[in-house]
Amino acid sequence: MLALPTALLVWATDSAYDGEHVVLGALATVARILLYLAWFNAVWRCSRNVQRPLWTYVARSLLIAGLLASAMLY
Repeated sequence: MLALPTALLVWATDSAYDGEHVVLGALATVARILLYLAWFNAVWRCSRNVQRPLWTYVARSLLIAGLLASAMLY
């Protein structure tokens, strides 16, 4: 659900920077970060809606790992 818009925004960022449109590249990067943060917030808030508390910790750990990976890779 989040992979396609993120991939499109990464492609738009790369295309903008390759075409020397720095402002458009920065806007696409900001849009990607805002999209991830909105998704992060939704998953974080809903992660407690499970019967087994283990899945809350698993979901939140993966969210933090994804945020760190996104920060280091892009």
